[in-house]
Amino acid sequence: MDRPIAYDKLAREDRFMRMRARRVAELKLEQGLPPFPDLARRESIKERVHGILVGELQAMEGAGRTVYDFPDAPWEFTLDMARQVWDESRHVEIYIQLLEHLGGYAGEFPETTILWRCACAEDAAARVAGVNRGLEGLACDVFNQLIHIARKIGDPIIEHAVDFVLADEITHVRMGSKWLNELTKGDPERRKRAIEFQETIDERFNLGGLRREGDHEEVPISIATEARRLAGFTDEEIARLIKTTQRSPVY
Repeated sequence: MDRPIAYDKLAREDRFMRMRARRVAELKLEQGLPPFPDLARRESIKERVHGILVGELQAMEGAGRTVYDFPDAPWEFTLDMARQVWDESRHVEIYIQLLEHLGGYAGEFPETTILWRCACAEDAAARVAGVNRGLEGLACDVFNQLIHIARKIGDPIIEHAVDFVLADEITHVRMGSKWLNELTKGDPERRKRAIEFQETIDERFNLGGLRREGDHEEVPISIATEARRLAGFTDEEIARLIKTTQRSPVY
């Protein structure tokens, strides 16, 4: 098995079509569509849910690779990563059913692979910082917002299903914080590099300033400050994220 595996080597059924996120945005602009879907219509929600589905699929693959890539890591670390594989597989099943609930299907929209490319750090500490704290932190933002939107439009199926998934994501972030501390204990340079990697992930997924503090219905992705506190982010970390406005290289 290659380590790390290239994104274009990930196994997929023919119904999935991969495309760079930048190209997806360009095609939308050419068609007069916004590059990032709002949540004002069910069709937009369906596109968001599809994006989450493929993200969960890549998260499952990423956690599995972490189990494989670090055979010398502590057993408890491997166990936590294996648990995450199981969690992400359930999330994939949940979002497939939510797509069907919204009248959609897997493969209806392109699959971008930026999440996978961000999940292939060579150091275990950097990987849990980038994936569990960076990407799963983003998931807390996206899911928390989707719960509020579902509640507003009166869709308890989306509201409760996503709430169950959010509980897992909060746990994944806390696992990332735990292992970031454990793996870098006594090694401040390693910790510094891991946190810097996480910060690059945060900046990339600010999506040109689309993720920001604000009302759930007024910003494309709202920062879930309370969920992040539950996940173990400090107020200082949340403040840093809110202040980050670097334009994402994706767009």
